[in-house]
Amino acid sequence: MILLLLLPASIWAQTPELRRLSLDEVVQLGLANSKQLQISNAKLAAAHAKTNQLHDAFVPALTYTGAYNRLSSNVPEFGFTLPSGEYKVLNPLIVNQFSNKIGISEAVFTGFRALNALKGNEFLENAARIDVERDQKEVQLNLISAGINLYKLQEAQRSIQASLISARSRVVDLKKLRDQGLALDNDVLKAELIVSQLETAQIETENGLHANVFSLAVLLGLPESTEIQLDSSGISGVNANATLAAFLDNATNRADVRAAGMRKEAAGKQIEYFKGSRLPMVNVGANLYINNPNSRFFPPEATFKTTWDAGVSLNWNLSALYTSKHTIEEAKATFLQTNLQQTQLTESARSEIANQYYNWQTARSKKDLSVKSLQQALENQKVMRARLNQQIATPTELLDADTLQIQAEINRISANADAQLAYYKLLKSAGKL
Repeated sequence: MILLLLLPASIWAQTPELRRLSLDEVVQLGLANSKQLQISNAKLAAAHAKTNQLHDAFVPALTYTGAYNRLSSNVPEFGFTLPSGEYKVLNPLIVNQFSNKIGISEAVFTGFRALNALKGNEFLENAARIDVERDQKEVQLNLISAGINLYKLQEAQRSIQASLISARSRVVDLKKLRDQGLALDNDVLKAELIVSQLETAQIETENGLHANVFSLAVLLGLPESTEIQLDSSGISGVNANATLAAFLDNATNRADVRAAGMRKEAAGKQIEYFKGSRLPMVNVGANLYINNPNSRFFPPEATFKTTWDAGVSLNWNLSALYTSKHTIEEAKATFLQTNLQQTQLTESARSEIANQYYNWQTARSKKDLSVKSLQQALENQKVMRARLNQQIATPTELLDADTLQIQAEINRISANADAQLAYYKLLKSAGKL
């Protein structure tokens, strides 16, 4: 009895969850679960931490040094006897030595190296931030593509199932006509062949659908057994009209082009950094001493006494006036390289935008033609059915019309989804996704 009571619960627990998602929900879940974006954000966090480290270089250095030493007692004291008979010790034996030093220092001039290093890394941090944006658009397009592929498979599955029902019904009708002497055995065989082809297509579509759903569930961070159905309301094709020039004008706004610009600016700051090595460095600082004994007092006493000092120091590597030219030449070559890379990326972006634009135009034309072809196929099927009823057409002609209608319906589904995906690819290539 216990097993019978628990059985329905176990069956319910094994039932896969059904999630009906819109295309926007697919994108949102996928972005939240994307490992690629998490890696990009980690790189950005590292770049930000590096910038903070360089900011810390402008904070005065505050240090403390403490020490204790016990000296050997085998050193004789030094003293003399006064005329009054008093013995005066000038160098007493103090075996316990305590020293405390608190220092503060600040680099007031570094040849602008610290400033240029900070500015350069800020450009690199901005480039890393733009890289996150670029990766987000890449992940977004991949999710959209996966969602649209799922839509195509689901719509194809529905179309094939409906066509399979109709094809099986056609076989039954043709067998009746054959028994009445109005159809040939070859007509029945051809109808059965169509059924077999549709059954094969159904198996391929279902397996492809299962594989696509499994992969999409992993991308979205859902349990692998989740059954996903895509809400097709967001897949309606795009009929927006836009000129190629409107997309080309946005080529420099692409994330990869902007990131290249940031890296070029960082390379420029690197040149200024190495130029700064030719200039002197100036530091100011002060120290507070609390020592026992304090060596600045004479004669020394076994008590804590406080003293201090302050000063300015200058450090100038004169050989850098000659040797730095090689590092500056390297930095200039790196700057030239990054500048050319940005130009190359801009040109590649314009070419990619043009290719995606014309791919979109082709997809739109195919979509319009697929709708027209489906209408023609349906009309042809309707005419053949009427002619067969009037016995002025053969069953083979009707079967051919059925085949054309099935293919036209599948082509319409694919063309509609391909037009939508082509538009998203165009938006992504133009930095507008």
